[in-house]
Amino acid sequence: MTGALLHTDQIEERALAALRRIATSPEGPDVVAAGHVYDVVGTGGVLRVLLDPERVPAGTDEALAEAVTSVLRDLPGVERVVVKPRPRAVAQRASLPGVRHVLAVHSGKGGVGKSTVAVNLAVALAAPQPDGQGLHVGLLDADVYGPSAPLLLGLGGRARSTADGARIAPMQAHGVTVMSLGFLMPQGKPLAWRGALVDEGLPQLLIEVDWGALDVLIVDLPPGTSNVHLALAEGIALSGVLTVTAPGQVSVQDVRRGMEMFADLAVPCLGLVENFSGVTCRRCGDTRDLFGAGGGAELVASTGLPLLARVPFLPDVLRSGESGTPVVVSHPDSEAGRAFRAMADTLVRRLAEPATGVRA
Repeated sequence: MTGALLHTDQIEERALAALRRIATSPEGPDVVAAGHVYDVVGTGGVLRVLLDPERVPAGTDEALAEAVTSVLRDLPGVERVVVKPRPRAVAQRASLPGVRHVLAVHSGKGGVGKSTVAVNLAVALAAPQPDGQGLHVGLLDADVYGPSAPLLLGLGGRARSTADGARIAPMQAHGVTVMSLGFLMPQGKPLAWRGALVDEGLPQLLIEVDWGALDVLIVDLPPGTSNVHLALAEGIALSGVLTVTAPGQVSVQDVRRGMEMFADLAVPCLGLVENFSGVTCRRCGDTRDLFGAGGGAELVASTGLPLLARVPFLPDVLRSGESGTPVVVSHPDSEAGRAFRAMADTLVRRLAEPATGVRA
């Protein structure tokens, strides 16, 4: 597909340049400078232009949408243009004091090792680097259906308040500041978050935790698309999302739907992770694709997004998770450990780059 010919950032930059040729009036500013365009988000060949309903003059939205589509549809790498108003709640997104970047990790379906990826990524980002210290990293386990960070990080007990009683005190593990919904429920009891409790409770939980000063806060979301995802994306300013998929085709289709949802909310996808990428026999060296093959490559081809890592299925990863010691700590030189560290290095560089969106 043509969407693979250009990186997503390049498509967005070209789109913004083209949109600046649309003037609001003969003597007026262009639609970008006037704030009529809230954001531009490319998901490979699909280019979303979100208009700001509070800035676009009444009665001109249809004409503006036609003009936008006209100047963008023939750009190299663009297969489809979607023009729509931004969700009203997006304009009210809050920033977390002291937190530079909030990065969500999601997957289209369960069982693809999303939480393992989130935990190992957080620990890899926090690990000391050869040229200095690691980043200050936080991890919020926001999986309302099955929080697993306590097990993966060897943590237990209930959350406590800070000394002044004003906020929730997070825990610490492997250099990472950790908060999990599992710290808020009695042992063995299910968590039943529904409706307004999800819409209001998750953003409020983020704000009420005493995170301190963080370079990156990773939010481990539940699988699929739900009110949890919408509540986070509408309530908190996200730097982007990281998408985890398994190699099989069913997972790919589910992932694509999740990416489209985040793009509709002006949240860019920073890249893809293909987990369970083959099993290598330690005796003979033969690699077999027990969980399918080609899913990550297909998503790269159809979305233009970078494949940040292909993490193999290794017994060491499973054993490390069950013992509460992430594989980047227990087996840092394993194939999986190296993959997580390389992914962390790539994300550090990516987050340091200037954003290309209108709201940058």
